[in-house]
Amino acid sequence: MKVDVTFDSAAFSVDAVKMACYRFLDRFTSDIELREGRIVCHLDFGDKLAGPSPDAHVESFKKEVLDQDLRLKLKAETEPIRNLILAHAFSKTGLIADE
Repeated sequence: MKVDVTFDSAAFSVDAVKMACYRFLDRFTSDIELREGRIVCHLDFGDKLAGPSPDAHVESFKKEVLDQDLRLKLKAETEPIRNLILAHAFSKTGLIADE
């Protein structure tokens, strides 16, 4: 069975979709296509469909894409703070020579 799932590329990143596809490799294979401001995922369940219906897997996949997209945004927003904390932590170890 094959299902197409479409995301607006203004709302979701391709990287988030790729990360979600990777997490679902045990349930379906996917091809990602960029088309006119849209990210189209061609999901192929093949012989891997077990347990819940394809609709349930698609709903879980959509939730995972949202989760991954928010994780990427949060990572980008907090990167300067994380870098500052790491720089401060390593400055106390003697690994970085004082100038």
